[in-house]
Amino acid sequence: NAENATSAIVAAPEWVNRTILTGQNHFGDLFVFDDPITLDNNLHSTPVGRAQGMYLWDSKDTFCAWLGFTFVLNSTDHHEGTIAFNGADPTLVKDRDILVVGGTEDFAM
Repeated sequence: NAENATSAIVAAPEWVNRTILTGQNHFGDLFVFDDPITLDNNLHSTPVGRAQGMYLWDSKDTFCAWLGFTFVLNSTDHHEGTIAFNGADPTLVKDRDILVVGGTEDFAM
């Protein structure tokens, strides 16, 4: 629901219903997100930061998104600073990589 949503569609082609995910592999849909980063896969685990950024569905032929986001880390136990990422995310591929393009504070250079 909107009260605890961590992502939202912010732009889409004219033919798209912006309240639901659509066909055509979501081509052209643009989302922003602000997700918690936790120590493990449990959402109630200790938070260590936020993943903040955007993704857009950029392929008509398959589910593939382009990601641009930052890990904003805020835990003194697990370093402080940011790590920036971007690149393609072919969703249906089991193993995939994302580019680390920069960082600040403990992750500079």
